[in-house]
Amino acid sequence: MFLSPCWALQLVLPKSAYQGDMVVGRVLPPTTVFVGDKSRPVSSQGYFVIGVPRSQKTDILVVAKNRGKKTSKTIRILAYQWRIQRINGLPKRYVNPQPEALKRIKEDSQRVQTIRQAKHHPVPLFLNNGFIRPVKGPITGVFGSQRILNEQPRSPHQGVDFSAPLGTPVYSPADGIVRLVANSMYLMGNTLMIDHGLGVRSIFIHLDSISAKEGIQVEQGQIVARVGKTGRSTGPHLHWGISVDTTAIDPIRLLKNSFLKP
Repeated sequence: MFLSPCWALQLVLPKSAYQGDMVVGRVLPPTTVFVGDKSRPVSSQGYFVIGVPRSQKTDILVVAKNRGKKTSKTIRILAYQWRIQRINGLPKRYVNPQPEALKRIKEDSQRVQTIRQAKHHPVPLFLNNGFIRPVKGPITGVFGSQRILNEQPRSPHQGVDFSAPLGTPVYSPADGIVRLVANSMYLMGNTLMIDHGLGVRSIFIHLDSISAKEGIQVEQGQIVARVGKTGRSTGPHLHWGISVDTTAIDPIRLLKNSFLKP
């Protein structure tokens, strides 16, 4: 989509979005975009991305500034009906970890958060071809569901789970750069993270093995890992998460590629 100079202070945005959505907008560079008091990175073609938190209850105000002028738009946030997911039979050490394990969990989490807060690839690589499923198999866990582990309430699920046999190929869902290859994390097991640009990142956990190397560029459909059951897992499956910076969003909604023509 081409934006003529008359669009310089206009925002191309959807009128509404659900909790857990990823929103892609566009402006004419060099326009600065703000969500609240935080600026969003804008690509050389004017694209920017907003992650709508699962818990977002108020509308989102987006402001564009260019050469002393500004305009704004409000995205109406719609409530989403979240599910409840019960998982029983987990080893007690994974539900109520001991102090030494809690230390490892915190260190693992900080390692992932550091990647999410790091400088991102400036090009929205995910716009090249959109997203595909990273693995073949039925969905056994959905994003945002309230998790009850061994009858104990826990935080909502931050991704989507696919059931698949041990060793099933895991494909990169979109073009990107590999940012993290980590083995033997306490809860996540063998973990892979891919940077798709503008703060959009995939995380894959419980992997059996990882073939991709940190720093390499991968293409959509390329085999990057194999399904496993490492970390806190009751059986072989893939957990796929997507975040915009540190905001987790629903990966399944990206498969419709509704964001490709903002």
